[in-house]
Amino acid sequence: MPIAATPSFRFVLNTIEGQDASQRILLSRTDGEPLEIRRTKVPLKGVKVTAHAVGNPPPQASPQTEATQTPWGEAHQQKTQAAETGDVWLDMEASTSLAAGRYSDAVRLATNHPEAPEIEIPFTIRVRPLIEARPAVVRMWTAPTTNASGRSGIVTLQHHGDHSFGVSSVEVSHPEIFTAVAYGKDPSTQQSIRTALVEGLDAATLGASFEGWIRVTTDDPEKPILEIPVLVAPTRTLSRRPVDGRR
Repeated sequence: MPIAATPSFRFVLNTIEGQDASQRILLSRTDGEPLEIRRTKVPLKGVKVTAHAVGNPPPQASPQTEATQTPWGEAHQQKTQAAETGDVWLDMEASTSLAAGRYSDAVRLATNHPEAPEIEIPFTIRVRPLIEARPAVVRMWTAPTTNASGRSGIVTLQHHGDHSFGVSSVEVSHPEIFTAVAYGKDPSTQQSIRTALVEGLDAATLGASFEGWIRVTTDDPEKPILEIPVLVAPTRTLSRRPVDGRR
């Protein structure tokens, strides 16, 4: 590889909705010549990449993050990497404007290396919702099952900013079809909402599958309203169809 990257040839950023995040990697030419980054191009709005040449004498080693896989995603621990004159620091910054979701693409760079005039560095940015609904989509069905689980369920709201919040109100798009009620009144980092089909609703009354929503109003000024998609179907099989869960 004409150009080496430390700690890896990839950016991986994890953050929470409304919070920024940054990471840097160190680039160097493997032939020992000074590296120049002549142009950077980022295809994602809200993400900035800047290149900083290491001068003479080189600065002290910079603390970097090292990714470790956990059941909740990647955790990052600091480690130290040394920079030499002629290397280039490449910094990626994700702004607070990024909506919750997963973003994957690549940064395009123009360099002074004759064998690598253009290179791409992949990146993955994961932005978790400030308040996340689990499940992200409520699915209910009218057909009876062994434990009748399709007619009701629990939605858990988790605050990833570790702040306590309260649920001020809950409304549904089709109160004649399903209901939603918040559990508890005290502020907490986690709240629960019970959903259920109205009594007596069957497949004949429902007819075809339809989509609706549950709108939750909270006392968190950064996330005052949360909408949870709902799919109600005559059978469990029909309730498994894809739903646009972006709210």
